[in-house]
Amino acid sequence: MHARHHQTVASSLAVLIAMTASGIAQAADRAKEPASATTALPSPADAAADAPNDDIVVTARYKNETLQTVPIAITALSSAQIEAVGGQTSLKTLAVFAPSVSIQGFSGRNQTITIRGLGTNSGGTNDGLDQGVGLYIDGVYRPRTGTVINDLLDLDSVQVLRGPQGTLFGKNTVAGAIDVRTKLPSFAPEFASDITYGNHNYMRTQASASGGLTDTLALRLSGLVSARDGLVYNTTQHQDWDNYENVAVKADLLWKPSTALTFRLTGDYARQTGNMGFYLSGQVLPTIRDNGVPVKGFYQHAAEVGYTPIAIDPYRRQTDINGSQAIRMPSGGVTARIDATLGGHTLTSITAGRFWKWIPNWDGDQFGADVLGQATVATDQKQFSQELRLTSPSGGSIEYTAGLYYFWQRADLTQELSFGKDAAKWYLGAAAPDALLNGLDTFSYLNPSTNSYASYGQATWHVTPSTSLTGGLRYTYEKKAGSYDAVQVGTPAPISSLPVAYQATAAAVRAAYAPSGGAYEASRSKGTVSWLLSANQDIGDDVHAYASYSRGYKSAGINLVRQSAGINIFVEPEKVDSYEVGFKTQLLDRRVQFNTALFWTIDQNYQANLYDVSNRISYLGNAGKVRSRGVEVDLRASVARGLTFSGSGSFTDAKYLRYTNAICPFLQSYQPSCDISGQRLSGTSKWAGAVQARYEAPVSDRLIGYTAADASYRSSFFSAVNDDPFSRIKGYALVGAQLGLRAADGPWDVSVWGRNLFDKDYLVTSTVNATWGITQVGVGEPRTYGVTLRTRF
Repeated sequence: MHARHHQTVASSLAVLIAMTASGIAQAADRAKEPASATTALPSPADAAADAPNDDIVVTARYKNETLQTVPIAITALSSAQIEAVGGQTSLKTLAVFAPSVSIQGFSGRNQTITIRGLGTNSGGTNDGLDQGVGLYIDGVYRPRTGTVINDLLDLDSVQVLRGPQGTLFGKNTVAGAIDVRTKLPSFAPEFASDITYGNHNYMRTQASASGGLTDTLALRLSGLVSARDGLVYNTTQHQDWDNYENVAVKADLLWKPSTALTFRLTGDYARQTGNMGFYLSGQVLPTIRDNGVPVKGFYQHAAEVGYTPIAIDPYRRQTDINGSQAIRMPSGGVTARIDATLGGHTLTSITAGRFWKWIPNWDGDQFGADVLGQATVATDQKQFSQELRLTSPSGGSIEYTAGLYYFWQRADLTQELSFGKDAAKWYLGAAAPDALLNGLDTFSYLNPSTNSYASYGQATWHVTPSTSLTGGLRYTYEKKAGSYDAVQVGTPAPISSLPVAYQATAAAVRAAYAPSGGAYEASRSKGTVSWLLSANQDIGDDVHAYASYSRGYKSAGINLVRQSAGINIFVEPEKVDSYEVGFKTQLLDRRVQFNTALFWTIDQNYQANLYDVSNRISYLGNAGKVRSRGVEVDLRASVARGLTFSGSGSFTDAKYLRYTNAICPFLQSYQPSCDISGQRLSGTSKWAGAVQARYEAPVSDRLIGYTAADASYRSSFFSAVNDDPFSRIKGYALVGAQLGLRAADGPWDVSVWGRNLFDKDYLVTSTVNATWGITQVGVGEPRTYGVTLRTRF
């Protein structure tokens, strides 16, 4: 590890230790004072402690309900499951325990999440497109996946709700929602820390201190520092890349002046840095397409520009990128939440303002030739949201939740594309002079924005003690707006200095590759109505059944790109109709819980990231009609004293019902478009599953030993929207384990853990680049292992 890396981590740890020590001192000063009543905010972990028969308590409908009775397909990850992962608490790591969830991508910006195959497709981000899976942390919608993909600080619980959730959550979510809760401040003094060290010089330290400042005011301070050396060797720059450093801090203030009023104010900041977020070369594409016509391949291009590539094998974890890949990703925000009890009703207000920045360097060609220098999209995103929600008392014949929601966001994007000395020969042929494109640079300025207003409500009528009907309604009015402009800059050679044969066309060639002008502004407003109908039946005390139909909408998209024939500025909203039948059962004196859901979803105007090869433009389009259907199962069992088992699996049959104008796969790319109707939906595995087992037993009167193991599997899928065979990701299985010892009275816990124990080589994303003549891929992490020490006081 470099000296600067050590200094950064050491200084961050010093700040963290000082912060938590201060929190401990404050908490200790109040230790002798009486603690106030428990907060009224719903906490899945706290509620679960009071539930009989180890029922898992979820708060998806803004009240404490057991997982077995709520008529929603939910995967709930408990604190024990999260800790059993060992040393890592990123959403990407935890998602393996929710097989219907797929996370693809290779950088903090380019991450996409799907549930049951729906959401946002295939590992690439477009700022004019909303996520289809709602990400919420402590009730605040996070439109940027990168803000929650990394280490999660102070994690308490994760709940994955599958299917449209627009009548429950503030921001419409056509594929589902991921609800993350962090730990609340406590009035009793407490301190907790986790320290992890693993291979690849992986280090992670998290600490928190909490306590009452007065009888009515409690403070929690938390911090996290993590770092890892690189997993990929750069043969050109002789450095280990894919390294990172994460720093996160959070201050959480809880004021409870009475049992009827709670105020929570939270501020957080996080930053990730590293030489990361790049592709590796996956494989070389053929030089003859299906029509028998040869095309110039990767190696011929390389020879013409005098470039000797390294061996192409992504599992060697090597790159010869000759540019910078240093990135910074800061984010943060402030959230104010008020819960007031009014005549048995709970009125909740959540006000939040946040920012997220992506400050990248990106070598444009992603290999050692000097074709493209920078190909970056620097992003400065800001958002504000306000939600007002009224929840009725529990236990009545009619229970309901109703809310008003406002959301605003704006992203200021600066795209840069610069050309190197090899660009002219690579694009235009071996005879082209280097000076034709060398030094050319262009900046594009994009400003997409969203103003969203919504009202929503959901009510349940308990017709009898065992029968209930649920209905929900939502109206959303959104305005999408944005602007585009481009400026050609750089210092290319004067046209007069070029060979005479190229002078007449040089200006047009440069304008085509580095456009300038074309400024425009656009806006569009649209209202949509979503709904839910659900019937729920208790068949005895231990069998619960439900059937539901819902309609949801995903917002319109906006294309802020250079205008070209066939590319519309606005992309139509997705309309999703979802049908679901579920059964939740408890067996063998409730030692076994078995849940299953059958779903059938039709998505019209499916939105996709597309690419215009001839004009070199990435853009958004409607991919026609999609169907996703399948079955999901969840199993939890207390097998014997100290031995628990959980498993989940999904079969998803998702395909394009109608997609007649897709961009053709590489081997048919001589055609203007292809009809891929009937083919599998990209980014979706047909089979996915995960199992986890945990056993603990006393070693002595004071010590408890435990072990845990987990395995997950995902079958093959296509990473490209057009199901290009060269984008196929092979299926893979991953295995993890943990072995630990803890004090019976709880103050310390030490464990060794491992992830991907069999060092399986696998890909997480793959893109087919016809211009380069190769696929470019993201590689999954190799075997990792380490030791974690936890302390609790």
